[in-house]
Amino acid sequence: ERERERERASAMRSVRGQVVQAPKVKPHFRSHFRIHSGIKYEQQQQVQQRMIQKEGRGEGDNDERFESWEGKIGKLACCLACTAALSLGSFSDEALASSILETRRAELEVANAALEKDPKDEIVLAQKTVLETQIRNFESNSSFLSKERPLVAEGRANFLQHAVLEVKDLDKSVKFWTDGLGMRVNRSRGTGKSRQAFVSYGPESLTADNGGKFALELIENPNASQDNSGQYFQFALPNSLRVNRLFNAGGEITFGYGYFEIDAPDGYKVKVYIDNRRDPFDLIGVYVDDVNSAATYYENVFGMKADRSYVKQKVGQFDPPRPEGGVLMTYGDQKDNTGILLIPKKGQKQSIKIAVLDKDVFERKDKLAALGVEPKFVGPVPGIGTKVALVVPDDGVPLVFVDYDDFEKEQPEPTVLSIKDEVKAFVAMAQDDEN
Repeated sequence: ERERERERASAMRSVRGQVVQAPKVKPHFRSHFRIHSGIKYEQQQQVQQRMIQKEGRGEGDNDERFESWEGKIGKLACCLACTAALSLGSFSDEALASSILETRRAELEVANAALEKDPKDEIVLAQKTVLETQIRNFESNSSFLSKERPLVAEGRANFLQHAVLEVKDLDKSVKFWTDGLGMRVNRSRGTGKSRQAFVSYGPESLTADNGGKFALELIENPNASQDNSGQYFQFALPNSLRVNRLFNAGGEITFGYGYFEIDAPDGYKVKVYIDNRRDPFDLIGVYVDDVNSAATYYENVFGMKADRSYVKQKVGQFDPPRPEGGVLMTYGDQKDNTGILLIPKKGQKQSIKIAVLDKDVFERKDKLAALGVEPKFVGPVPGIGTKVALVVPDDGVPLVFVDYDDFEKEQPEPTVLSIKDEVKAFVAMAQDDEN
């Protein structure tokens, strides 16, 4: 980030003390830049102008003063990028035992106390910025889950929870989703060639302050040969995508004007744009033969809500276009929940399943029977014990209803990195990018 700021600052060097403003960048290149750098172009310009005014630059300033505010810009840019990249928080096996909100509030108290002694400590100021951002996000997320969790536990609502993908090489796949797209391995199962890993943008559990995040269950199958182009995964990332890391992690960028279309390992399709959501996992696009018939089935059988106006809503020039004729299916508000976007396209079949949290899968079986629908499987998953009910529609992606209590029992104990460790991890990533 500092190197980029030095390059940009060189375009603003003065002639006889008069600042020459760098030329404006075309909007679509601005979009690319903020994806590359992790902070918005406009934010950088504002920071630069404030620093120029603060240093009194404009009449006879020398290069020493120029370098002094240039260095500050680099630190501020790093802070802004760090705030965006760490806004979701981290979770790790090496961590503190208390909840993430308790930990962050305690760390903020320590940071405020340190700033009372030294108000200009830039490292502590950066930590405070990250802490305040995380606390706001976690409080909002915790408030959402405190309402959603009892509804799911009591059987008054369902929750779209994860997608099941077959992959040939688990290590290669995990590298793409984690190093390339910033997800984390939340839990794993199996050994040898029957391994599984769950990756997500935070804890899956509905009991964690920063939990309730949609996951991908990656199941290793070296003999997998299915066509994986019958669906795509769409993410809204908060200014934290790194193109070089995405490429080095095995992603192939097929489109990059404002938003990205990416080919993932095993032929899975991905779309990424810049936005802030409770959960960055926006939706799964699913191709179906008959959208209206499929949407009606998902409404009547699965109890989902159909938003037929979703694709008609205007989107920004840097957001993925919404496919004509599509219908968005969700459990609850789209801004807080991952959705399934049904898209008309004949002849495409899905290669994934989607898991839904449910109070009791045997009650679900009875409800389905009343509708004339017979699940393909109901009962405990062999070797795991979690109770599920698999329903395969004639047109659309299969849903797996998962017993909520069993799901929570599978979740690892929530753990939290300290803010110092998070910043260290971010700095190490930035250094690796620079190298």
